[in-house]
Amino acid sequence: LDPQFRKLYTCASVRSAPSLSSPRPASAAAMATAPSDALIGGGSSSGSSTAAVQATNDDAATSKLSCVSKGYMKDDHVHLFVRRPVRRSPIINRGYYARWAALRKLLLQFLAIDSGCEKQVLSLGAGFDTTYFQLREEGIAPRAYVELDFKEVTCKKAALIDHRSQLRDKVGPEASISRERGEVLSDHYKLLPIDLRDVQKLDTIIGLAQLDPRVCSNILGARFSQFYCQLDF
Repeated sequence: LDPQFRKLYTCASVRSAPSLSSPRPASAAAMATAPSDALIGGGSSSGSSTAAVQATNDDAATSKLSCVSKGYMKDDHVHLFVRRPVRRSPIINRGYYARWAALRKLLLQFLAIDSGCEKQVLSLGAGFDTTYFQLREEGIAPRAYVELDFKEVTCKKAALIDHRSQLRDKVGPEASISRERGEVLSDHYKLLPIDLRDVQKLDTIIGLAQLDPRVCSNILGARFSQFYCQLDF
């Protein structure tokens, strides 16, 4: 990868999670039930380690919706990716909230930096993450937002974006969406399929994403995807 894309702006701290004893806001319109088939589009059927990694996407989406339904956070789009609700335990809700709050704080501080240049975000192992759509809803999306994940995951996400007007409207009328290739290409948002362990192909995908090395960049490792990559020494 271009050395300039290795910059990672890290800014710190996690807000205090809501007290378990404090009253919660009313439930969101939808709640997230079981791993795999709880997600729209279903889960992976293979028993391989790759399928196991992809299954972390299922857990992340249902956990996020559980947090939203309990008032830990606001997200207007996650329910579009989950078929049925699942109730997570309070400790899981608080743990997911802490991680979400830390990443969101880092991202918002990066977007708020007055550096005199536009911003772009590269999300590795993005899964069904809805951050881009929420940033668009809030009017603070960066100049470019690129998401990468396994093709099996991006095909499902591309199909949902194409099918749901709430998502399609956010990527823009000019967006090119391919359910078969698992790609979404628009001026400000791109979803592309890649096995992050294939470094040579990753360089090609980064080129297709049209990221500008002169622009301030933030690289997000969604769901700690780097921990699933085998390293050769």
